[in-house]
Amino acid sequence: MSMDYISLCRWLCTIGLLFLFFALPRAHSRSITLEESLQHALSHNENLLIAHEELDKSRQRVRHAVADVLPQLDITMQYTRNWLLPTFFFDTPAGQQQFTVGAHNNLIGTVGIRQPLWGGGKSFSAMRAARLFQQFSMEKVRAAKQQLHTRVETTFYDLLLTRELTRVSKSSVARARANFRRVEKLREAGRVSDYDLLRAQVQVAELLTDSISTENARVLADLAFKNQIGIAPNEPITPHGTFREKSHLLSTSTETVLIDLSMQMNPIVRQYALEVEMLQHAETIAQSESRPTVDLIVNGQWQAQKNEFDFVKDDFHQSWFSGIAINIPIFDGFRTNAQVAQARSDTRQSELVQKQTERDVRFNVLQAWRTFLEVRAKKSAQIQAVDLARRGLEIAESRYENGVGTQIEVIDGQLTLQRAEAELARAKRDIAVALVHLELNVGILGEEDKP
Repeated sequence: MSMDYISLCRWLCTIGLLFLFFALPRAHSRSITLEESLQHALSHNENLLIAHEELDKSRQRVRHAVADVLPQLDITMQYTRNWLLPTFFFDTPAGQQQFTVGAHNNLIGTVGIRQPLWGGGKSFSAMRAARLFQQFSMEKVRAAKQQLHTRVETTFYDLLLTRELTRVSKSSVARARANFRRVEKLREAGRVSDYDLLRAQVQVAELLTDSISTENARVLADLAFKNQIGIAPNEPITPHGTFREKSHLLSTSTETVLIDLSMQMNPIVRQYALEVEMLQHAETIAQSESRPTVDLIVNGQWQAQKNEFDFVKDDFHQSWFSGIAINIPIFDGFRTNAQVAQARSDTRQSELVQKQTERDVRFNVLQAWRTFLEVRAKKSAQIQAVDLARRGLEIAESRYENGVGTQIEVIDGQLTLQRAEAELARAKRDIAVALVHLELNVGILGEEDKP
């Protein structure tokens, strides 16, 4: 009865694996590398596209600020039809007289030029703030790119890990089946008991069950990767690549060098530094409201009046004038003082956030560095563990075949080797992800011009 139950479990596990296999699309699989994945994600990710739109808007903000120091030119054309002209009466020695003023058709054209000469420092501060905002938007694009790069590269390594774990699972099933066949032959020769044969069958069934979970994890990792780079979930792909093990940061970097580099390159740190500078210029803009402004004004006018609408060139009369307009604010109800105080408060608040951000970045860099050192040491130990586990399994199998060992030793050796190989695969993935996070926190992830 137990043998039938184990056989049924084995067949059910096999059917489950076949179901997962045939449920996958049968179309031609698309080969994709990490570089291709990143390029595809960079051109399809909505958050990055939004950041680029913000950058385009910042460029227009610079143009808007520059317009405040350029001449302003206005041309106005006005036509007026007087249906009833005003009539004036007055007394004279010859009697009451009257006359009509104006004409039925009036045509006026004016040209106005205003050139700001001094705006209390407002215009130049606004231009500087706009250029800083453009740099701020560029840092936002850098941050969005690096965050996207982190997600894509991490999911790529997760996908590689699940495929490696699938390979480990298949190897474990193959070893268990080989062990079952070996036990079966020994049982036929009368050298082992029925319990050994049953235990070997149980081992195969359990590993088949584990392989179903491993295959399902691979499918989910495949879907997560496709979702991250922006391709259809039903499009079959085959990732090509390996876990990264190197970074130029590992060559000469110490913790102090990494922290100093992050203060220069991290886009979040740069953003807050630019924000503080922008708010300082906002203070100047607020203060300029209480300062005099000086403008150069030039105006010209063409005017013609006729009762009939048959204007010619000689009907127009010109007038021109130019001058300097000076505006001196005297009292605005303390509005400017309040605006300046608010701007200073915003600057102090931003400076505090900047200090907090720099402290957090320093901690994140040190944490990423220590994590990398830890997983690198674990990988070295795990490589040795795999070698030892493989040798242990060989010894256990040899002892069992020679009749001096037990089936429990063989099964324990198989499980130990499977765990060691799986942990080695995870260690490789953890090293790759640790390097990604280290470069992300330093602020150079995915950039060609790395220092």
